[in-house]
Parts: sequence; structure tokens; C-alpha cells
Amino acid sequence: MVPAVFAQEPPEREISVDHKGNPQKVTYALYLPADYKPQKDKLYPVIVCVGGLPSGPRECYEDNWNKFADENGFAILGVGFTFIQEDWGAQESYQFPQAWSGGAVLKILDILKDEYPIDPKELYFLGISAGAQFGVRFSAFRPEMTKAVAAHAPGGYDLPVAYTPAKILITVGEKDNDPITRVEWAQAYYNSAKEAKVDVRLEIIPGIAHRQTEPQNEMSRQFFKEVVENTRIND
Repeated sequence: MVPAVFAQEPPEREISVDHKGNPQKVTYALYLPADYKPQKDKLYPVIVCVGGLPSGPRECYEDNWNKFADENGFAILGVGFTFIQEDWGAQESYQFPQAWSGGAVLKILDILKDEYPIDPKELYFLGISAGAQFGVRFSAFRPEMTKAVAAHAPGGYDLPVAYTPAKILITVGEKDNDPITRVEWAQAYYNSAKEAKVDVRLEIIPGIAHRQTEPQNEMSRQFFKEVVENTRIND
């Protein structure tokens, strides 16, 4: 029996992945748009939302994002990764392989595609800080699955070494210095991506530091809408 999806409060679920020989919990929740019906004649593209570290799976489930999903035919997958204090010095919890390589998200998508009409090859990543870093990385690791990434104040970057087809939006606050001037990081990534012919945009947001504001969220929504509309025209 297919589990119910609740528009206002999607149920939280979890999977277990291995981290240094121990099970590590990754939580997730799925929102489906208001026109959802339990038949698979229509597959929804998926916004994969990952917050900072630690993060919970409900960070995108609020009125503006739910309305956007309803109006534009998106599902929203919220993913929560766990911070492990004792591993912080080695940054192992920050990037433990099963989560930060995308293995956990792939496992979640594999579960959900058998339960709901979602398209795991039509992914739109939304993230702040560590979650933004994750989205940019996933677009390089699995370019065949990634349509777009809206990355706000990424915690770091994997510089592109070759062309990838995903459209990428980077925003960073002009005062963001956590731990160094992230504007410089963002500009370095932007320059490398341009050299690799990646379709990338960089927006430096005046007056803010390490934050994701509602104007940045609206910028993300308009960016995703543009990409999905172009995808549907070309299909």
C-alpha cells in the first residue's frame, strides 16, 4: 500500500547508511503538489532541498514553496543530514561518503520512485551552506540526473573539470566571511565553471552575510521555473 502524502505536514521517514562501520540516520520527507493522484501517467520533477549542517527535512515546506510546487508541477524532497561533533576536526561528518557523495539521496529516490510518480532524472537542487555545496557536487557526480542547482552561500566548491549540463545559480552575501570571504570562493567557482562552458550565474547579495533570505528563495523559484519551462518546450 502506498503511504499517504500530506500536503501540509509531509511524514518524516529515514534510511540508514554506513559511516565508519556504524549506521548513520538520514531523514527525508516528500511533498507532492495539490493535483497529485496515485497513478503514474505523470512524473513530477523533484526539488531536492538540503539545508545547512545539521539540517532537517522540512526546511522547504512552507507556503511559498508549497504554492510554487502546486502551480508548477514539482515534488519537493526534503533531506536532513546529521552533524557529528567528534568527527568535525577531520570533516568526516561533514562529508561522510554515503551522504555527501549523493549515495543517501540516490537510495531515497530509489525507494520513492516505486511509491510515487516522481522523475529521478529531473532533479532541481536547493541548498544553503553545506546543502548548497552538496547540490553543486551532485550536479558534477550525476549530471544525467540534475537539471538545475540553486546554491546559496555554499560551504565549499568542487571545481568543475569538464562541462556539465545542469544550470547553476550561486548566491552569496557580500558580507559572508564564514570562515573566509565566500565571495572570493564563489567568484573562483564561477570563473572555473565558465571556462568549462557550464551555464552558471553568480549573484552577490548586498547587505547580508551567511544567510538565505526570502528574496533569494524567490530568485530560486524563478530560476527553477525558467529551467523547467525550457525543458518542457524542448521535450
